[in-house]
Amino acid sequence: MDTENSFNIGTVVDNLPVRRFTMLIFFICFAAMLSDGYDLGVVGLAAPGIVTSFHMVRSAMAPVFSAALLGMLVGALTSGLYGDRFGRKRGIVIACFIISVASFGCGMANDFTSLLWLRFAAGIGLGGLLPNVTAMMAEFLPKKIRAAFTTYAFMGITFGGILPGVISARLVGGEWHKLFFVGGLIPLLVLPFVYFLLPESLKFLSLDRKNDAQIRKWLGKLAPEHFIPAGVTFILNETKAEKFTIKFLFAEKLKFVTPFLWLVFISIMLVNFFINSWLTIVLRDIGFTPAQAAETVSLYYVGGVTGGLLIGPALDIIGPVVLALYAVIGCVITTLIGVPDTSPAMIHFLVFMIGFSVLGAQVGMSSMAGILYPTAIRSRGAGFAHSIGRIGAIGGPLLAGQLIAMHASVFVLFLVPVIPLSIATIGFAAITFLWTGKALGVGFARLRVIQ
Repeated sequence: MDTENSFNIGTVVDNLPVRRFTMLIFFICFAAMLSDGYDLGVVGLAAPGIVTSFHMVRSAMAPVFSAALLGMLVGALTSGLYGDRFGRKRGIVIACFIISVASFGCGMANDFTSLLWLRFAAGIGLGGLLPNVTAMMAEFLPKKIRAAFTTYAFMGITFGGILPGVISARLVGGEWHKLFFVGGLIPLLVLPFVYFLLPESLKFLSLDRKNDAQIRKWLGKLAPEHFIPAGVTFILNETKAEKFTIKFLFAEKLKFVTPFLWLVFISIMLVNFFINSWLTIVLRDIGFTPAQAAETVSLYYVGGVTGGLLIGPALDIIGPVVLALYAVIGCVITTLIGVPDTSPAMIHFLVFMIGFSVLGAQVGMSSMAGILYPTAIRSRGAGFAHSIGRIGAIGGPLLAGQLIAMHASVFVLFLVPVIPLSIATIGFAAITFLWTGKALGVGFARLRVIQ
């Protein structure tokens, strides 16, 4: 609440107009997320070349797929703690640096063991990037566009996922190293913009009186119409958690919402990594050329871009129930994609639609995780959700690898994701009711964080 000697940062940020400086913050976060998306798709496309170079059987690629995901689990947990303690900006800087170094290392790897450990290191950086970008976007955007633009920032993941397919289609089999070099270059180019131009979150800064000078500086760019008298105290209309413990994620209404949030993260991420890790190899098995397989995999991410563009406004207007609809669409599509004798044109359409539903849902749930928690625990709340979700992300490639080793048919392979997608549908519906009190929900623009 504003008083004569206080200035409510939360109220100001929630009601900010969209200015050029706001859009600068958005585009920097979007560019940072390209690294995550690129890495999401690069290993699956590099896999055939890696198998040939290291003289491996195909099923031996499963640990490589899962190594980065295990690193993401570690990175999301540790950087969420770091982001809430030292700032979102520092968390993003460190994450970009780790991703760049590890990706260049993957491109120079000359044996399987080195590649495995470098993928784990890259995963630590990737796991730290998402929760801090989530918190940064949620804490800088005005409330009326928060869900939409946070979602659009996450679409850097899906745009980034398109790039490996485009590049791979123009490479020959022995040039898989170059895919990783590009993966190292992207965060390296983004890093100066993050360090020199991206401000620290005002809501985070307002949790400590020592940051008043920085708050004044950035408010002058974000809200120049506000006169800030000398000696004013900056406050936040949310409770500050002095010392974080995991019990804060289960306080009051959160004790019901957090478990369902973790459940949908596990389910959606299992399906996503189940599909994108092995899709290139499966397409090659059914007769696609390397270039055709790479271009088809790109459609998975094009579908994700389309689904992400639509999910943002839908969340603001309709609310989290729209995520349940995306999961239902995914259930239908995965039952069709493995049907024998499906034409290449239909496979293209179905791959596009599975990307639309699965990646669209993943973008939307990431936005949701960055909105429902209070500022003091937002980065850790989002970080824990993504970390727990890595259980599914790690298990997805391993499960698919086991099915391939058992010579499961393509139909059976794509039928398996129906189970986690059905679980996700139930989870999204439960979150909708628990958060909004209504079966069909309320748009994010009218929702408060859960205290």
